[in-house]
Amino acid sequence: MAIETATEIFNLAVPLVNDDNFDVDNAISFINKAQKEIAGLVLLPKLLEVDTTVLSVLATAYASLPANFMRNLHYCYSNTHYRKIDIYKDVRLLYREFSQLDLAGRVVGVARKGALLYYQRIPSAAETLRIHYYKYPTDLTVGTDKTACLPEFLVRPLLVNYVVKEALPAVGDNEKASLYEQKFMNAVNELMRYVGPEPREPQYIEDDVDLEGYL
Repeated sequence: MAIETATEIFNLAVPLVNDDNFDVDNAISFINKAQKEIAGLVLLPKLLEVDTTVLSVLATAYASLPANFMRNLHYCYSNTHYRKIDIYKDVRLLYREFSQLDLAGRVVGVARKGALLYYQRIPSAAETLRIHYYKYPTDLTVGTDKTACLPEFLVRPLLVNYVVKEALPAVGDNEKASLYEQKFMNAVNELMRYVGPEPREPQYIEDDVDLEGYL
């Protein structure tokens, strides 16, 4: 089984929608919407970004996150100083930790707010921070495009059911749309089981552990 193209998804949906105005461009729009909705529900492994860096900005306590950042900043490492950086769940918690916010120094903590990465302290020279996060899915643009973020065996049940449930209200068949929405959610639940629980970063062992008694 190969991953279906947008046109193939459209062809599978056509007899279920039965609308002469429904075309492949509609299907592509719905597929892109489906990818974002699914990525908002499930941490898809193929959307994990681990090699992106952010440069701190001189005399500024924040920098822009990458344009493809979607959610779940869960790891930060200073490539400049070779150390792991603490991540705070909220900017207010980051600022609560530091009573003075304009002091210069190496970055020791970060927090996300919207499309910005806030940090403390403020480096006197640009510091390179490597971050791990989940990015947005890549949009499909033409009929020959294929989704790149979903497991092959779930592409059809996820995308065909989503496209159909989005297209049916245009022909006034809301009852049938609800049926396909349930089919879509069943596929999402299967995807959740397939992906499994959210991965966690390994726990670091402190360097000052006393091992003398074990020698």
